[in-house]
Amino acid sequence: MRIGYVKNWRQVNTSTEKFEKMKKVGVEKIIVELGTNKDNYQKMLLESIESMVEKDILVIDSLDDLGDSIVDIINVVRKLDDKGLAIHVINTNVDRKFVDDWNLQRLLLKQLLLVLVWVEDKEKNEIKKRQAKGMEVIKALKDSRGSGRPKKYSQYAKDPEDREIYFNVIQMLNHDVPITKIAESLKISRNTIYTIKEEYLHNDND
Repeated sequence: MRIGYVKNWRQVNTSTEKFEKMKKVGVEKIIVELGTNKDNYQKMLLESIESMVEKDILVIDSLDDLGDSIVDIINVVRKLDDKGLAIHVINTNVDRKFVDDWNLQRLLLKQLLLVLVWVEDKEKNEIKKRQAKGMEVIKALKDSRGSGRPKKYSQYAKDPEDREIYFNVIQMLNHDVPITKIAESLKISRNTIYTIKEEYLHNDND
């Protein structure tokens, strides 16, 4: 059986469009969430999945209907997988022959779960990287305060234009541009360039 689910706690008008789409793909029963509390809609969805039997297909308009976060969506997809169910996401525009083949729908669900888990892991890793980078910036700022006046040109410079000049100097040095030419091009002193070069080489050796 094809069972549709409409998350309707935000926009009622959109749901009418979803009803029409579901009728076109052969949905026999539609579960509608009419609550306004976003914490309750997934509870109702999970309870509805519990009442489904093996080889049923949950039909939704988009993955957003399953939850507001990737963790919520993975939770629902895992529950579908554990119960031996399949999923049909209408806005993916899957070929009709795939829609009518339960085994293919089942395979798509497993592939979807793998992709979602991969995305979740990637997001976690990106957050960790940003946190680590933030800690580096904080440490660098603390070190600069402890050693006197903060450096005007550095990768942690407060002014974005000063940071840009710093990276331009590094790039030009790496391309063997003469220091005199760099000074003329960026309108900074040769001593400043030597200081940036020395700091860069020191950090690179660390």
